[in-house]
Amino acid sequence: MEAQPLGTDLRISYKSSLGTALKLVAVAGDLSTVTGLDNLGQALLIRLSTPIGDLAHLGHPDFGSRLHLLIGRLAGPDTTALIKAYVREAVRREPRVAEVTGLDVVRAPGRPDEYQIHLSVRPAGQTGAVNLSLMLAL
Repeated sequence: MEAQPLGTDLRISYKSSLGTALKLVAVAGDLSTVTGLDNLGQALLIRLSTPIGDLAHLGHPDFGSRLHLLIGRLAGPDTTALIKAYVREAVRREPRVAEVTGLDVVRAPGRPDEYQIHLSVRPAGQTGAVNLSLMLAL
């Protein structure tokens, strides 16, 4: 079996919003896996939804993002700018990402306390793209 440059991990299920519980996915009574671009997308979602420092006790003090610091903050242009900065900061720490090719943050229609984050990255050594869309509730 050839090694995947973007890795393989256990597949998890999640809602498209940050801060929700993650669950392992079972298929036919066994754990399912995710590989390649899908694995990188899953890893980015986990990184963005984990408060930075939460894994310090496991030897990963820089894993995660600062998005949790925005909870309770009023929506507006300053908050939008901080969301973009915190997403870029977290994604920059993922060694499998060569560059962020797109990042759009908009208020969710009819939900003044929620933002939609649309992220596109180019994986290192790859020509494909990973696209994520997720919600951030303040």
